[in-house]
Amino acid sequence: PMDAALLAAAMLLAPPARAAQPRPGDNAASVKAQPHEPFPSSSHLFGETEDPLDTLVIAGEDLRDALASAPGISALQMGLRAPREEDRLRAVRAAARPREISAVPYLAATLLRLDEPPRIRAAAALALGRIGDRVSVPALAEGLKDPMPEVRYAAALSLGRLPADGVATRLERVLRVDPAWQVRYAAVIALARTRKGFAATALADALAGDASWQVRQQAARSLQDLSSARVAAALVGALLDPEPSVRAAAGSALSETDVPSLQNALADALADEKDPSVRAVLRAAVRRAPRRP
Repeated sequence: PMDAALLAAAMLLAPPARAAQPRPGDNAASVKAQPHEPFPSSSHLFGETEDPLDTLVIAGEDLRDALASAPGISALQMGLRAPREEDRLRAVRAAARPREISAVPYLAATLLRLDEPPRIRAAAALALGRIGDRVSVPALAEGLKDPMPEVRYAAALSLGRLPADGVATRLERVLRVDPAWQVRYAAVIALARTRKGFAATALADALAGDASWQVRQQAARSLQDLSSARVAAALVGALLDPEPSVRAAAGSALSETDVPSLQNALADALADEKDPSVRAVLRAAVRRAPRRP
């Protein structure tokens, strides 16, 4: 496994430090998503769940990766030393190949360099997630402490793809304490992917108490794949959420669980619901919900 010594060696091999570039403060409200960057805004949270890591895998890309030769460590090193930000970003993305473990030390070092622009650090975190080896866990765990939310967001998403001990515990803490809703949103997606036993409890707590409707909505969506009586109770409680999108997500998720006798709860919620769009979701959910045997 990658340890402190390996990370230290990677830092020595990384590009020389550049002068720090001006960037927004670490207040979540001051952070603006860059165009085409994998950082969600409220307007992009409706419909099916989107994992920005999946945007790295377009049609045929994995096949091309299998047929094309890897850029090689020397090319990655050269690209990371390029003076132009776009060239460094291109080098990071080119290294984002499944099982390209030799690139991990260089990408890890890039992720941890605070003199690099946030979008390059975030791209390095996403690249580590696509490589998909647990050797990246220590660097990504450090990425969860980055001052910029978009970097923490990318690190959380990538950690959810790595089958390593302690990942779910780190994500659960992010979900509880990170000040940026976007990062907690990523933690919900990633935590659900770990399938750990306590993930359902952490997501249910987020559904009941997170301050941001975006996080509560995603928690409801994620819980539908972690069916249990505890999950069903949390989703039923969310039918009373003040945000219509959360109530709709909870109703839809309830219809997909395998817990019987939920039709009464859904029917009661439908009778009390005033929002037309939520009523439409609940009406469909009542029809799909499992019946008591």
